[in-house]
Amino acid sequence: MAEPDYLEGDCDELIKPKKLINPVKSSRNHQDLHRELLMNQKRS
Repeated sequence: MAEPDYLEGDCDELIKPKKLINPVKSSRNHQDLHRELLMNQKRS
């Protein structure tokens, strides 16, 4: 069985996948809460 052409290296025409941004994690409230939870965990 023949190898497909697209396996022969990087092709500039292909669209590279990007990681989606999670709106919950990027929110200011979530960042502040996460920081506070980490600080409380370190104290314990």
